[in-house]
Amino acid sequence: MANRKIHFAAVGRDLYLDMPLSQTVMEYRQENGIADLIAPVVNVSKQSGAIIEFSQGDRWRVVDDKRSPGTHAKRYTSDVSSQLYYCNNYALMDGVTIEDRANADPVYMMHEIEGKALRLTDKLMLNWENRVSLQVTSTSNVGSSAAVSSIWSTTEGEGNPLVDLNIAIDNVRYATGYRPNRMVFGAKAWDGFRRHKNVRNLIFGVNNGGGYANTAQAREVFEMDKVEVAGMFKNTAEENITNAISNIWGPSVLVYYAPLTPSREKPSFMYSYRLAAPGIPNMQVERHPYDSRAKADDIEVGYYQDEKITGSRFGFLVQSCSA
Repeated sequence: MANRKIHFAAVGRDLYLDMPLSQTVMEYRQENGIADLIAPVVNVSKQSGAIIEFSQGDRWRVVDDKRSPGTHAKRYTSDVSSQLYYCNNYALMDGVTIEDRANADPVYMMHEIEGKALRLTDKLMLNWENRVSLQVTSTSNVGSSAAVSSIWSTTEGEGNPLVDLNIAIDNVRYATGYRPNRMVFGAKAWDGFRRHKNVRNLIFGVNNGGGYANTAQAREVFEMDKVEVAGMFKNTAEENITNAISNIWGPSVLVYYAPLTPSREKPSFMYSYRLAAPGIPNMQVERHPYDSRAKADDIEVGYYQDEKITGSRFGFLVQSCSA
């Protein structure tokens, strides 16, 4: 597909919306990232608007639907609340310098441009992951949370991850009427779970010594659609300061419900509302014209999005699973 030229009169310049490269970054998924699993993307056509906050009371309320002959059907009005979303623009830019072009084989120049776009996308996805994590790991945002009574020790076999996680599953199920179908482990929590003797004995047999559990086995044990390990890390130190690197998700496990096909009308613990309107793809790559002073033309990758917890009772945070 050819590039489509768009004129922005307000800033007095032309730029190109690179549709093929926009499609590439839309299909890109960062390794170890799970933000899109916890907060699935739902496209919206307006930058701001109202969204449903899902209520188990309204969902499961039994109403009188019996109609007498010659009368109208009873009118049913959903008793739901709403909240507002606003899709902020998240964007980063990098330049293709004349030195880049001089040093690259012309055949591979497009690969260089694509590589820059994907590196920018990586950084945008890291920030998305961090925003979702900050919301989810705040206990005021989830319906229920609890620290384990004893950490999941891989040496002494202390704690009981099977009991702790089944308590979380039951909590969501009986609070909402939906059995949670997804489970996300922080990296340290996963290490404690997969190596714990109770887990290994259940999967491999008592004293079998058959190795450590994997996510497919955990998915079968808990009857989940998805079990994932949040392996992404972040560095909270400013540039030129000693690195402060840690796992984004910490030693916690989120047990939650999300529909297999996301929709604004379907209950879910959390959604990412992303603007996708005429002229604004859900992820966009813009190619800015050559800047003679910088001796470069710029590539900008961006999107408009807001992440919202839409059903807090659909999630349970199991905390402090490991040291």
